[in-house]
Amino acid sequence: MALRAGRPVAALVALAATVAALATGTAVPATAAGYQASAGPWGPTADLTGADGKQNLIDVEVAGDGTAFALWHDKAAGAADWQVRAAVKPKGSDTWSAPHTLFSSGYADARTALAVTADGHAVVAWLTGNGSDGSLAAVSAGWDPATAAWSDPLRLASHDGLDMSVPELAAAADGTVTAVWDQGDGYAAYEVRTATLTPGAQAWSASRPLGSFSKGAIWGLALAVAPDGSATAVWDAYDRFADAHAVSTAFRATAHGDWSEQAAMPGTDAKSSDVGVSMDAKGRTTVLWQSGGANGVETLKSSTRASLNGSWGSAQTAVPVYQGGDDSGPLMAPDGDLTYVWSGWNAGAGTPIVQAVTRSAATGTWSAPKTLSTGYVDWQVDASIGADGTVHVVWPQTPGIDNGDDHYLEWAVRADGTWSKATALDPRPVANVPDADALTGEVAAGPDGRATVLGRTAVYVPGSDDRYTSRVWSRSQTLLAKPRVTTRATVTGTARTGSRLTCSAAWTGQNATATWQWLRDGGAIPGAMATTRTLTGDDYAHKISCKVTVGNGAGSVDSTSTAVTVAAGPALKPTKAPAVSGTAKVGRKLTAAHGTWSPAATSYTYSWKRDGKTVTGATRSTYVLVKADKGHRITVKVTAHRHGWTNGSATTAPVTAH
Repeated sequence: MALRAGRPVAALVALAATVAALATGTAVPATAAGYQASAGPWGPTADLTGADGKQNLIDVEVAGDGTAFALWHDKAAGAADWQVRAAVKPKGSDTWSAPHTLFSSGYADARTALAVTADGHAVVAWLTGNGSDGSLAAVSAGWDPATAAWSDPLRLASHDGLDMSVPELAAAADGTVTAVWDQGDGYAAYEVRTATLTPGAQAWSASRPLGSFSKGAIWGLALAVAPDGSATAVWDAYDRFADAHAVSTAFRATAHGDWSEQAAMPGTDAKSSDVGVSMDAKGRTTVLWQSGGANGVETLKSSTRASLNGSWGSAQTAVPVYQGGDDSGPLMAPDGDLTYVWSGWNAGAGTPIVQAVTRSAATGTWSAPKTLSTGYVDWQVDASIGADGTVHVVWPQTPGIDNGDDHYLEWAVRADGTWSKATALDPRPVANVPDADALTGEVAAGPDGRATVLGRTAVYVPGSDDRYTSRVWSRSQTLLAKPRVTTRATVTGTARTGSRLTCSAAWTGQNATATWQWLRDGGAIPGAMATTRTLTGDDYAHKISCKVTVGNGAGSVDSTSTAVTVAAGPALKPTKAPAVSGTAKVGRKLTAAHGTWSPAATSYTYSWKRDGKTVTGATRSTYVLVKADKGHRITVKVTAHRHGWTNGSATTAPVTAH
């Protein structure tokens, strides 16, 4: 029996998230606003297994209502066989269910497919039997959120030949699940077939062929289903004798409609292989494939059609020099941006790295590759896209090729068109395990873009079978909480005109930002939005306070300080002293120059004096000398005025009247 493990179709992740949002009536944003508005910090680690067995991860998915599903292979301590086990975290819950055994297998990596629906249902498919006696069959089990239980296995299809692939699964918005698989006999008589399971049905529909290939085997198969049920299947048929590939496609317009005849994928050739496909809610479809080159160096290419009835566009080069290992497949956002993530060899770095490219829907061009990893990558990567367009990526890495003892599970996210810097989910290193992966991870983006990670950590145990044990765990991003003010807004400084007041406060909150506003008698002062304010004459005798508003995507909170009453500022001071001009002779006029003041005065008053005594009625800036002034010393006292400030005064130098 040949149980070929076809390439995982990461496009299903994107579609499941998009389907979920549409089916539940949630508007799908064009950018990652949902993620920015909902993503809080990572929650605590939840163990899904004990630490005395062995596990290999399969997948983690999050349904449209927030229900999370985890799948892994599990071999209990002392057991002979592996089991495929599933755990469920219901919507609104932080607790995973006890693991449920779906089936047992002698293989540590028995291929299993998972699809989730908008309302929290799930379908898992796998193979039973073998090709030697014609008993191969694909079966499935479903999760029903109403009963919180998995169904008994349900036969999906059977094949009396040598070879059958595990079906690829994807769900439409109405919950209809589509399965596509290939079957044949070694390198002869291959077919690609499909069947559907409608919500509540007790049996899959009768299978029907999508295409056939008589000169070899189906080498790769990918499926994408849009929310309305339209679907596209793509497969790569390999002629071993001619050493040539042929990429074909077929599509259907509705969930229960007829499929088109198979057709050659334009732009592909005999060296095209390793296909992937993704669709968005408008039926826009993109196919990715690798075009073979020398010495393992390939080119990653793509082609897109705007609708099912449209023509495929010209082949584009997404990555000109591609030496990939693990990859995400095409991840399409609601706005049409397409992201592809892979781990592979980089000659410039001399090490495997994780890279990503994005094709802009607006320009139709691919970005230059973006390196996400910061160390030596163990050729593994997993990526997922949320219904809001958020892309999450996880991969295990060590600091460098010469440091294999410190393993970390790294995480990066693309939101609003920008990649974050990679960070370790846990800063504590995981020690190396001989001949086994010390750390692996899978990631799923929920309907609001928040991530759930399924991880496996191994520990070296000398003398045990395979010399290690492991455990499976999960972490999820928490829901973003509204900020909380921990120290209310407070005004410090001297509350008088010309002085500077400072507003301060303290708060907690993820992704929180603060805005400030100064208030006069409770009303906002236009333009006064800094943390400090220099008081003006307009503030004099009024009550001044400040308000801080702290917010994030979950909401905002205000805090307003106690008001202070503004007193008059200090006395105005002359920067140029007042002076008297004119001829100091009886009958002649003297004139007072008021000088300059700081801050600038807005009005002045005058008081003329004779030998220091006030001259009655002499209160103008000019004064005509009289006989009584003759022989006496004449001065003028200038008083400067400005609203909100204490008056300042200065007396001129004396002149003697003649």
